[in-house]
Amino acid sequence: MPDAKAGIYLNTQANVVRRVGVGVNAPTSAEWVKVTDDPNLGLLAIRDTAQTQGLGSDPAAIQWGF
Repeated sequence: MPDAKAGIYLNTQANVVRRVGVGVNAPTSAEWVKVTDDPNLGLLAIRDTAQTQGLGSDPAAIQWGF
């Protein structure tokens, strides 16, 4: 069974994404939103998904975070 927390999370204030997989804790603060359940999605696909979902102020400028 896949981990329900696994995926890609976007910090809507900093416009950065973080990959969460096995052994990595999902962010818990309110500015983090889950973009996708697929933790292996590439940055361009993440930007497209965020734009489709209306997430972040500038999806084209999303970068990898820490």
